[in-house]
Amino acid sequence: MNKFSFRRYQIFGLLLIVLTVTIAALQPDPRTVRLKKALDSFQIEPGMRIDLIAAEPLVIDPVALAFDENRQMYVVEDRGYPDPVEGGSTTTLGRVALLKDTNGDGIYDKRTEFATGLTYPNGLMPWKGGIFVTCSPDIYYLKDTDNDGIADIRKVVLTGFFATQTAQIRMSHPTMGLDGWVYVTAGLNGGNVTSPEHPDRPAVSFKQTDGRFNPETFEFEVTGGKSQFGLTFDAYGRRFGCSNRHPIMHSVMEPWFLRRNANLLFNETVQNVSKVEAEATVYPVSRSVTSADFIPKLIGRSHAGTFTAASGLMVFNGSGLTAAHKGNIFICESAQNLIQRQIVSPEGVSFKSKTPYEGREFLSSTDEWFRPVSLQHGPEGGLYLADMHRKVIDHPAYIPEEARPGLDWESGKTDGRIYRIVRKDFVSKKYNAATGLSSNSKTAALTMYLASGEEWERNTAHRLLLERKDKSSVPLLKKIAVESVFHESRARAVWLLNSLGSLDLLTLKKVLADKEGGVREQAVLLAGSMFQKHPELVQSIVSASNDAAIRVRYNSTLVLGSMEGPQVVQALAKSAARDGADKWFRAAVLSGIEKRMPEFLAAFRDQKNAEPVAFASVMKDLGRLFGNGASAEACRVLLQEVLASNADPEWRIATMLGLAEGISGRAKEFGTSPKGLLYAILGNNASGSDISALDNFVNRALDIAGKQTESTRLRISATALLGYTDFERSHSALQKMMVPSTPPELLLEAISALARLDDPRGAAILLEKKAWSAYTPRIKSAVVAAVVSKPSFINELFLAIEKGIISGAELSSADRMRLISDKNAQISDRAKILFKELEGGDRMTVYQEYKKALTAQVDAKMGKAVFQKACSACHTYQNVGGKVGPDLTGVKNQPADALLLHILVPNYEVLPAYQSISISTNDGRSFSGWLVSENENSLTLRTTFGTDESILRRNISSLSNSGLSLMPDGLEQGISKDEMAKLIAYLKGGV
Repeated sequence: MNKFSFRRYQIFGLLLIVLTVTIAALQPDPRTVRLKKALDSFQIEPGMRIDLIAAEPLVIDPVALAFDENRQMYVVEDRGYPDPVEGGSTTTLGRVALLKDTNGDGIYDKRTEFATGLTYPNGLMPWKGGIFVTCSPDIYYLKDTDNDGIADIRKVVLTGFFATQTAQIRMSHPTMGLDGWVYVTAGLNGGNVTSPEHPDRPAVSFKQTDGRFNPETFEFEVTGGKSQFGLTFDAYGRRFGCSNRHPIMHSVMEPWFLRRNANLLFNETVQNVSKVEAEATVYPVSRSVTSADFIPKLIGRSHAGTFTAASGLMVFNGSGLTAAHKGNIFICESAQNLIQRQIVSPEGVSFKSKTPYEGREFLSSTDEWFRPVSLQHGPEGGLYLADMHRKVIDHPAYIPEEARPGLDWESGKTDGRIYRIVRKDFVSKKYNAATGLSSNSKTAALTMYLASGEEWERNTAHRLLLERKDKSSVPLLKKIAVESVFHESRARAVWLLNSLGSLDLLTLKKVLADKEGGVREQAVLLAGSMFQKHPELVQSIVSASNDAAIRVRYNSTLVLGSMEGPQVVQALAKSAARDGADKWFRAAVLSGIEKRMPEFLAAFRDQKNAEPVAFASVMKDLGRLFGNGASAEACRVLLQEVLASNADPEWRIATMLGLAEGISGRAKEFGTSPKGLLYAILGNNASGSDISALDNFVNRALDIAGKQTESTRLRISATALLGYTDFERSHSALQKMMVPSTPPELLLEAISALARLDDPRGAAILLEKKAWSAYTPRIKSAVVAAVVSKPSFINELFLAIEKGIISGAELSSADRMRLISDKNAQISDRAKILFKELEGGDRMTVYQEYKKALTAQVDAKMGKAVFQKACSACHTYQNVGGKVGPDLTGVKNQPADALLLHILVPNYEVLPAYQSISISTNDGRSFSGWLVSENENSLTLRTTFGTDESILRRNISSLSNSGLSLMPDGLEQGISKDEMAKLIAYLKGGV
């Protein structure tokens, strides 16, 4: 070939290459098309925009993100999710990616594998040039010391968090509070937590409650709160969490306050801020399928159209949205492809929230693979969002085994996106690495960033100043604490001064007088930690108990409970008289008076302008406190004071009732009296005048209980009190209430009173044939719960079953098994005979037989009567019914056979939250229910007839968790196949 031919071939080849490249360039990039389609699928609040700042393959399966001071983004990738259902080996696919924006255009373009080989990581927080990563059972500290973008320090700083449940239910969300502690959610799990850095420390054991650790010393403490996957603070350090069906929960009280009074039954720490469960409405635009469509055990957990996977909530305080968005809480709902915005406002010592509009969401997507899981502030002032991006987000553990093979668990495991949401006209500020906030910023510059109007800058500066502990920042911090135009900065500055050991009295007093109530709240808490060094602060805290802002008064009350002195007791009494109608305020006051109850009682009784409901509520709880823990003499004196008073009967009856309720747990200390517990309190040497006064008081209670012209509230208290008298005296009045015309709440109290009288004749009254036939389902449940709670009633119960008055199916399986296993052979043998068919039969055979009826055409409206008869005692449907079991509103999305399975075989799958717990007490009482709340001192059960029973742990003689449902087997004995078909059609029809 000559050189000219060769040249022509070269030119021809070059043209082919150019043409190939040109054609390729004209073809759409599948990845680009896919990402554009995802962006086009969004429906966002008018005036907002959503920007994609990172996507696969740069980021995969992101579940949490955080920016360090150099604007690098750390992303936790839970690539191994979902973990094995039962057994199996865990993966080590989890990792942390380090993303960088190398050209400053706001789009992240460089990735480093910061850490690999993790199991199921789910949260992170920057600290001292590295990051804490939550990955149960451990919290890791990871750091890159040689600047190659890969962590070369990798150590476990805390361990022992339970990893026995699925990766959905584990400790997560390390978040720094204003106090410098790092808070974590428990993930509805627990742990026995230790630090390998401090092997000499004992383990901290806890169940399903949140916690915190000191990032310097790794001390771990249990806190209030019960969050699953989500934790956030507002501008004043108030903490909020969430769980699947509870979008916003406020941690109102910490356990260390309740721990002060071992006799206090109150054990709550959290209040729902948002609507929950069936009322927590969302408006998806996708056709997403939630777990409730095929999970029998989620019956009643209305999913489609309500929150099913609330997670990653965040109080937004950035500048990238509008002023109206500041302080709002945003919540991810991954199962239904949306983010909801809620506006928060004060309500008592806590808060309430509402959505700003109906029928739409802040952000929603028609893309069913869009899986928003967590939110974060960032350096540009926007709302940053991690989209795990999966076809299926549910965990197979919550899917029936037979349905799992039909679901695609793999699609999306190579995907992931990070978005930034800002207002449409938002323009990013040009960042100068030399002068902007960074790891190179001088301490003085950091202090100025603390006074910034940008949340990410304030938060980052706070952390860096805490890390450095540079005392040269103190003068500027003092200035910010009292002069900054941003109240968020003033709150941060005063806490930083405290963390640095540099908060002086003068500065604190100025902050105590801050114009913003939220700042004063924090100042009061800090004053409570400094009053021993500065006794003059006692008066400041006392003065704060009269503050115009209720949360300042509340925090003052919490602090005063750890202080001594007459003025402290007077302040607590005044607070109780003013705000004691609020349960949180009552708990705050009463938590701090264990060793000074008589002094507090005297001070409280002297309050001249007490709010009536507050006064009666406090006196009842105070009476219970005396009964739980005061000496017999102190209890006797209180009873005599109540008898001697001629004041309003409401608070007198309430006090006497509380006293009797408390003493019932330790009745052996007071002996017995044929006239009942109230008379036993007076003692064997009671004077004739005391006995006569008590006779008159009981007669007055009898009169009030039976008088229809009295308020129902007062009649309920009087009726409850009759349960602490004697059967001969009170049974007639109680029996007269066993009629349909009695208000339901009063009738329930009469049932409880008859049970407390503990006379078999009381059980006969409750189970009398005519009365039983007139009871509503809720009342029947209450009667059943009452008669199984007393050994002396069991014979009457068995007689009623044998006579056909009551069906054995109306007892829960847990109660039937308890009777079958009773230590008394006569009871157990008889129970085995009566419940043989119910406990020994094949429930699945019954299910298969009834399943045939589901094909029949029925009138769904006819099912309403069946629901009222068989279900309404325990379940609510469309705002009607009881509160024992789950709300059934919205179960129309479940298949009919799934509903039938749960109704006829309630123990097929039982959510842990609804497993039956049985408790026997030292005074012979028995309770069955599910656990509502607990702390070190007490626990609270929701009983089968909807009441909450709080029990001191020291009064428990036995506790067992059967794992069974509270819902009884054998409902088919009272529901025909035709009725069952109508019931299910009614539930599915939403009519």
